[in-house]
Amino acid sequence: MTSPSTACSVTSDMHDKNSRLITKHKPELLAPAGDFASLEAALQSGCDAVYFGLDTLNMRRGAANFRMSDLPEIHRRCRLGNASCYLTLNTVIYPGERETVCQILDGAQSLVDGVICHDLMVISACRQRNIPVHISTQASVSNPDAARLYAELGAVRVVAARECTLTELQTIGAESGLSLEVFVHGAMCVSVSGRCYISDLVCGKSGNRGECTQNCRREYLVTDIEDGHEFVVGNRYIMSAQDLCTLPFIDMLCDAGLDSFKIEGRGRNPEYVRTVVSAYRRAIDAWAANTLTQELKDSLQREVASVYNRGFCSGFFFGRPIGDFVDGSGSRATHKKEYVGLVTNYYRKAKVVEVDVRDRLFDTRTPLLVIGDTTGVVHTTPVEIRQDDRPVARAARGIVTFPINVRVRVGDKVYRLVKRDSEAKETRFQVLANRR
Repeated sequence: MTSPSTACSVTSDMHDKNSRLITKHKPELLAPAGDFASLEAALQSGCDAVYFGLDTLNMRRGAANFRMSDLPEIHRRCRLGNASCYLTLNTVIYPGERETVCQILDGAQSLVDGVICHDLMVISACRQRNIPVHISTQASVSNPDAARLYAELGAVRVVAARECTLTELQTIGAESGLSLEVFVHGAMCVSVSGRCYISDLVCGKSGNRGECTQNCRREYLVTDIEDGHEFVVGNRYIMSAQDLCTLPFIDMLCDAGLDSFKIEGRGRNPEYVRTVVSAYRRAIDAWAANTLTQELKDSLQREVASVYNRGFCSGFFFGRPIGDFVDGSGSRATHKKEYVGLVTNYYRKAKVVEVDVRDRLFDTRTPLLVIGDTTGVVHTTPVEIRQDDRPVARAARGIVTFPINVRVRVGDKVYRLVKRDSEAKETRFQVLANRR
């Protein structure tokens, strides 16, 4: 496995070999959007672009996704936020679906800045409509020749295979002439991206159709055939990859001249999107301003660790250490959210919110999240709580009010943030029974 320090010298050599890599430019920060609340959270956090799917033919069928009728509103919000918007049509396409693809592209033609796809039928249909084509990572583009072939078919960008190292990515970008997009944060697939058939075999849900049931994330019962002893393989979750996090070496990726930094997470909640996008926004901006320090990178990594993650790894950027990144048993977020209630009013002049507290209680020291499709994600800690028009130290169930500087909206959901208790590590192999 190549170390980050070795990779630094490799990167430096590549800079000397190709002038494209010498020019310092800010990469695009590309954020996921699975619903309107996440879209708003991404835009509020400073992303340069968002990618999203409709309710069919995309690789995150389990996400909330959008409808065709949502396209004008997505386009409007992105333009207000000075962000590009990319539509994902990145599953394999079967013969009976051509009409559906064409209907989607006809409706999206003037409302998106590109389509992320890899099926040749979709590529052809995009070309006919002059829609920019971004080749999905599902195509597993891992060399310049493959990238150039897609360029001949009309592609303007390639989302490189996740299995590429940093040096290989630089080579693809330098020799293909295409814009190069790479994943910098989020879930990793233990198989070659999009090529796993476990879900289809076990559950009849194809990963190539965006229906993966994530069998790799589960515990497994191993049986000794000779004497019948059974073991739960749990603590290592041997097929469940840790999440990718590039904040510790984000400056190396920026220096490499890669064009777009993509955050995985169309199935994640809005506070995940807000936290992760905001962290990478600050990291990229600090790199551009020559103010990115180790202390800032450490701080930002702690922030992204507060939301859902399976533990972090460096992916394949410095080699292909398969055994090193497979240890992602479940969420290792340092904090979790608990439902409190709903916003029932917001007094704009007074900047006070009214909340119907229906579940867990909170006090003036409790961090809160307010989440809504238009509001996005708002963090706040009440400085004063009033109930029945009297100051209280702790909110009881019922209607309460407290000041909040950011506008929120009726129907927004309110959560409290609490720190997770540390959990004891599981025993690697647990003997359950002898069935003999």
